[in-house]
Amino acid sequence: MNYLHTTHPNNSPASHLIDLQGRHLNYLRLAVTDRCNFRCTYCMPKEGIDLKARDNIMRFQEMEHLLGLFLDLGVTKVRITGGEPFVRKGLPGFLTRINQYKKLETINLTTNAYFLEDTIPLFQMIKSGSINISLDSLKRDVFFKITRRDDFERVWNNIEKILLTDLNVKLNMVVLKGVNDNEIIDFAMLAKKNKVEVRFIEQMPFNGGLFPNEIHTAEEIICTLQNSFPEMIEHQKMSSTARIFDIPGFKGKIGIIAGHSRTFCSTCSRLRITPDGTFKTCLYDYGAINLKDMLRLGKSDQEIKAAIRDAVTKRAKDGFESEQRTQQIIHFSKNHLSMAQIGG
Repeated sequence: MNYLHTTHPNNSPASHLIDLQGRHLNYLRLAVTDRCNFRCTYCMPKEGIDLKARDNIMRFQEMEHLLGLFLDLGVTKVRITGGEPFVRKGLPGFLTRINQYKKLETINLTTNAYFLEDTIPLFQMIKSGSINISLDSLKRDVFFKITRRDDFERVWNNIEKILLTDLNVKLNMVVLKGVNDNEIIDFAMLAKKNKVEVRFIEQMPFNGGLFPNEIHTAEEIICTLQNSFPEMIEHQKMSSTARIFDIPGFKGKIGIIAGHSRTFCSTCSRLRITPDGTFKTCLYDYGAINLKDMLRLGKSDQEIKAAIRDAVTKRAKDGFESEQRTQQIIHFSKNHLSMAQIGG
């Protein structure tokens, strides 16, 4: 099968992906690997996860072909995730190739910043949207406790370098009760002199093991911030997973993502493809179809598009409904899954 992207004439709004709740789905999260050089406690167990065999991971040509089909269906933005995307060899070439797709407006990426220094020039060459950097502590010992890797100095040095560019940078901090929740204000202060969006994220139940009984909720995070910054002002941003706040005198912004509380579902415009090609219409669902398998079985573009549209028509109204469906299917807690397996 020819995996090169071709332009298809039928790209009218009528062919776009809209679910039964009227949400226009134009943002694809594409996980290129389930491998990572860190072992973050909220993402996977210490011993790691059962990695997919390499033959079961999508090839870059398959990803390029599928992305072309999603662009035909109205997707305009892609986010490259993992695992850690840059542990996969050949990623720069892949990003350069998809950068040529005319219908693709922005290429976004989520990374732990370990490989960032060598990739900054690449981001400046392609139509970068946002570079989301996962950083959960500003303290070396806490960073080690969370990531199980003593790499804080390298990561922080790389972050300082990218903050000197004009790239759109977001810092993602997963707030862990009793671990790093005393650093919320320190993180917020990074947005005072830097044009960066500092985002605080509720811990989600995808760590590959036991999920804690207590989480630091989005409302608790907001309360902490408002106590220190009472002049903080929220402004609306459609289709954003984050609640965005401005603080007078700050160059950057503050974001709050209620991933576990799932308060943003009503405006969610995101779809996901996992490293093995599973298509998910919601972070919390089991997966509708395997697009990699359809490609390797020789299914036509029209058959694959029809399967995608069919899955979208069955999309749950929110993450809670998705989770209920999943538990009915697999009969065990979804807490056993890892974010690296789902796709960042």
